[in-house]
Amino acid sequence: MSDFIDFLRKNKDISLLVLLILISVISLELNTEMRTFQPARIGFSIVSVFQRGAAGIGSFFADTVNSINELSDLKDQYEQLQTKLVEYEEIERNIEELKSENKYLRDQLGFSKTSPYQNIPAEVIGKDPGNTFHSIIINKGRVDGIRRDMPVIGLQDGYHGLVGEIAQVGEFTSIIIPIYDETAYVSARLQESRYEGLINGSGYSDSILKMNYVTKMARENVKYGDFVITSGMKSIFPKGIYIGRVTAIEGKDWDTSLQLEIEPIVDFTKLEYVFVLTKGGADEQE
Repeated sequence: MSDFIDFLRKNKDISLLVLLILISVISLELNTEMRTFQPARIGFSIVSVFQRGAAGIGSFFADTVNSINELSDLKDQYEQLQTKLVEYEEIERNIEELKSENKYLRDQLGFSKTSPYQNIPAEVIGKDPGNTFHSIIINKGRVDGIRRDMPVIGLQDGYHGLVGEIAQVGEFTSIIIPIYDETAYVSARLQESRYEGLINGSGYSDSILKMNYVTKMARENVKYGDFVITSGMKSIFPKGIYIGRVTAIEGKDWDTSLQLEIEPIVDFTKLEYVFVLTKGGADEQE
């Protein structure tokens, strides 16, 4: 009992509320039609008020506990859905990647079948900048019909661009010397004006090529963006293969020829597949 009294003292607001309820109940009972004082009935009414309050409080706490449990379940479901969403997004990305790769491979396969050049498709499996030249390694070799000095091309953006030539051949792999290597020289021609020159690399896969020994008479006819192709003149490379586009024209008044800067058609940093041209390639000496 003393604990209850201490509780009421510490919680004056609750004590006042309880007192008001008691007064209200007694007043209600005193104003009934019977106008008779019935202590038992008043006591029962007071108890009913507390019983109803207790029932309401119990219901409130039960509902609260149920709500907390439901929120916990919803949180777990939300986290599970988030995990599944991440998994589905990853699957979608993989599907898109596969679609893109399949399209790329279909383009490569279609070119291999419809190309005017007899060819052996190959995949780039390595690049070795530490060799005597900046080499590109492919997954085809002597057993596949690859021979030294065979020309190599690649398909990018709808153009068959010159990659280089076979320099070394193993049983199952081969090494390409690319046209951007400093030791590589390619006889070339401007596609529109038909002026000729000699292409040479600077040693870096992402750098421009130089077209030297272009006659000065070509200055009025050369335009930026002009295509440069292989000329086929005394070369292992068939004529008409795209090499690149003109990006700059250089030449002093006292120079006897022009030097053109050429942006390669092939982006060597993204090269994945190539085609080794079997026609016109020289057999490797055994």
